Amino acid sequence: MHQDSPLFERLHHATRLAYRRLERRVDNYRPTFAIDNYRRLLQAFWGFYQPLERKLTVLANHELPSLYSQQRRKAPRLEQDLLSLGMTQTEVAALPLCGRLPALPTLPQVFGVLYVIDGAAWDERIETTYLAEDKLKISPSQGGSFFSSLGLTYDPLVNSYWQELFAIAAAVEEPDHQDSAIQSALDTLECFETWLDHRKQSHLTHSMRTNSIRWNSQWSPNRSVLNA
Repeated sequence: MHQDSPLFERLHHATRLAYRRLERRVDNYRPTFAIDNYRRLLQAFWGFYQPLERKLTVLANHELPSLYSQQRRKAPRLEQDLLSLGMTQTEVAALPLCGRLPALPTLPQVFGVLYVIDGAAWDERIETTYLAEDKLKISPSQGGSFFSSLGLTYDPLVNSYWQELFAIAAAVEEPDHQDSAIQSALDTLECFETWLDHRKQSHLTHSMRTNSIRWNSQWSPNRSVLNA
């Protein structure tokens, strides 16, 4: 973290509990740490990052020139990971997308969103956990491109990726702007948390429905005998 920035310090403290809740939602996707659980997690992340980054890209073309470049985007990394895990481009394109996104009308609000989706406050445990499981055979080049990108150094003197983020931070240092950025970060985390819950519940509902169909199919001959 950029220790000299009051905004980053305030963001860190204001979002700490929200990040802990989000991390628990991420953990819920790996009860047995099977590859299917990991793939579903990436699908859920893609469904959030894809529409939000598309919205940011449109905004960048008008108000944030060069500050939200193609290199910053995480959705292409998520797509790359899903393809490497056996999905087709058609299947990825058909994945559900989050419809409830944080507002982005002002620069402070944009910064609050970037603080979250660029991984500035992710616990290091999140990116290392998924890349440390040898049985999944996940690596930065094989299914782990997204999570490995969250571990990029925060030093703006070394990483131009963070130079851009700190440049935006410098433009929103006024107290009122800071408040707006913090609220935007919290709104983004809430949207993300709600989306992960929704996708998890959708999967559980689908699994229950599928199991019910299988059970009915298996027992239908017996019912025919009883009804005869």
